[in-house]
Amino acid sequence: MTPNDRPSSARAAEILRAAISAVEANGIPAATGSDAAALAGTLQRIAAACPGELAVSVRPAVPLSPADTPLHQAVPPHPHPAHTETAHADPAHAGAAHTGTATGPSGTNSAPAASSPTNSARMGTDTDPADTSSAPAPPSPTGTAHTHLSDPGHSDTGAVSGGSLTGEEVFAALAWNEDVEMPLASVGKLLLLAEVARGVDGGTLDPEEPVRLHEDDYCGGSGLLTGLSARTWTVGDLALLTAAVSDNTATNALLRHVGLDRVNAGARALGLTRTRLLDRIREPRGPEHPPAFAVGTARELAGLVAGAAGWQRVMRGWMLANTDHGLVPALVRHDPEGRRLANKTGTDDGVRSDAGIIGSVAYAVLACGPAGSDAGLARAVRQAGALVIAASGTLP
Repeated sequence: MTPNDRPSSARAAEILRAAISAVEANGIPAATGSDAAALAGTLQRIAAACPGELAVSVRPAVPLSPADTPLHQAVPPHPHPAHTETAHADPAHAGAAHTGTATGPSGTNSAPAASSPTNSARMGTDTDPADTSSAPAPPSPTGTAHTHLSDPGHSDTGAVSGGSLTGEEVFAALAWNEDVEMPLASVGKLLLLAEVARGVDGGTLDPEEPVRLHEDDYCGGSGLLTGLSARTWTVGDLALLTAAVSDNTATNALLRHVGLDRVNAGARALGLTRTRLLDRIREPRGPEHPPAFAVGTARELAGLVAGAAGWQRVMRGWMLANTDHGLVPALVRHDPEGRRLANKTGTDDGVRSDAGIIGSVAYAVLACGPAGSDAGLARAVRQAGALVIAASGTLP
């Protein structure tokens, strides 16, 4: 689908019916009525059946393109002097290479989920004047589906009769708990990837710089490096491993190299005031450690991946290599090699999360709940994802 294409009414209806059927097959009766109301009502039922908190945010995104390539293709090889490995955890260094600015408060700040750390800061937005695609969707009341939207041209069966959904209808209908702060698990690695991509794009990080693994970088849970013999990898290698297989060892080495303070300063410079890293990856995480690796909101994460600035294209190239399509895209037919999907997932005890780009839509779907609720959380994320992907197929 090219940016100027728009599906026919019949095709849009077919896409929505397929997604609602997938949701119904997983135990959630779909709402009926106009398309926007049916989407919002079905999302509300998914949230009610979720064994914990569910958050969903979508917004317009620049579709993926050949410019979003793996780093070794996107950045031509170039000679460079030998590097010495340096960790940049000095707060005075944090964010020094950034040109982004944080906006003032915006959006609705709701109370965080009971299982999440509290934070009274309000959400910010990325205001890069060269990239208007990252503008936030209109604020919506947290925890309220927009069932008031209707269109007399639509039928009462959830199928399109007078035209496909508009972007505004989609983004409003699929807004739920956008500003609730929740644990992110490995979706928080997007903050690290964003900071590394900004450094590469800005010339302050060399993707070919070697980083030697330290003993305390090694961490189980996910990835390949615990089973590979090489002890030195480039910055670009570690970023690709972090994005493609959520490698915890690569994440720790890259985070040590760049610095936790710099990553969080970079997030603030982009306007993310409630999405941040709290710690390195730990398996297991003990009571003496911060309660989670990362926390954040669906609205801020959707905004982080929505644009197509130079650094975002670098980050997209890594995200395209992600091998886990088992959450948001799981219930909808998709082609993993079709360059329509670039995402990052996160799984932990009581956490299932996914953020990325599908077609012309950026999304974040987050769920958290008590121990033992993982299957129900994954089901809720998949069901909400079916609606997000179906809606994306009805837009240009």
